[in-house]
Amino acid sequence: MTDPATAGALYLGVDAGNSKTAALVSTASGEVVGAGRSGIGDIYGAPTAEAAVDEVMSAIAGALAQAGAGQAAPAGAAFRLAGVDWPEDAAYWDAALSRRQPALERRSILNDGYAAIRCGAPSGVGIALAGGTAAAIAARGPNGELWDMGWWGQHAMGAIGLANEALKAVFLAELGLAPPTALTRALLDYFDKPSAAELNHWLTRREGRAGHRDRTRCARVVTATAQGGDQVAGDIVRAQGRYMASYAGVAARFTGLAAAGAPVDVVLSGSVLMAPGSPVAAALLAELPAHVPHAVPHRSVLPPVAGALLDALAESGVRVTEAVAARVARTMPPADFLAT
Repeated sequence: MTDPATAGALYLGVDAGNSKTAALVSTASGEVVGAGRSGIGDIYGAPTAEAAVDEVMSAIAGALAQAGAGQAAPAGAAFRLAGVDWPEDAAYWDAALSRRQPALERRSILNDGYAAIRCGAPSGVGIALAGGTAAAIAARGPNGELWDMGWWGQHAMGAIGLANEALKAVFLAELGLAPPTALTRALLDYFDKPSAAELNHWLTRREGRAGHRDRTRCARVVTATAQGGDQVAGDIVRAQGRYMASYAGVAARFTGLAAAGAPVDVVLSGSVLMAPGSPVAAALLAELPAHVPHAVPHRSVLPPVAGALLDALAESGVRVTEAVAARVARTMPPADFLAT
């Protein structure tokens, strides 16, 4: 229960990734009163680690300013940050926050994969499967055990996985080393290139080559081609679902969820899995029972930054109920705040 003495307190949730960093500030009731957004907050993905810290600080400053918090520190904060993959990454952030936000004493620092758990399971116990630009998979067990995929993932997933496998299929088909595929025409049309050779050149040449986002933005073309009946694209999509389901099984084993024999909340989030009619989500759900037999799938009802905020509330002693989660949802900033 919330301590009446903290009824006026504010709480901070931060979700940092490779497309953006978002921060939310709320009251103990879950009413969002401040929001801030900035750039890349992943210490592995930003130009420098300090640049990632700058972006996170910028998002926090924007959220606190909008909340009218002045110099007051939030009563609790949860940082869910891409790139917190090893103990030294968390230590780096702990030192950075001590230096840049010394008044923010009550805080937790975890990989961004954890943010999505409460977006579908307010208890915070369960598995989060996020498929966006990349994939983030994390779980919290019934006794508080934690596991996240981090650098243990040995398969490219999300938009990166779809794009990489599709382009490989096109180039191998061009060489006669793989079956012809409708992906060739679909990707040439999408990227406006006259041939597979020109596409390969644009993606790999020394100067003026395509950027990371240029490469991954074709993910929707891959899923659409699969839905159109192309066997090669369909195999790529099914493999993506199989990979994600298998890592969900690992998460369940390492956190005690598999041994509990009880229903396991599995929360899906991210643009690849949340797209209307997503064939990757369908493939994942078809594979999931083989790896997590008692899985109860949920589609995320909130963005990950809202899950980070709910973590901040829960870790500060606020009972996170369906009503609190619903209030966060009702008071979120406009949808374009999170658009990428």
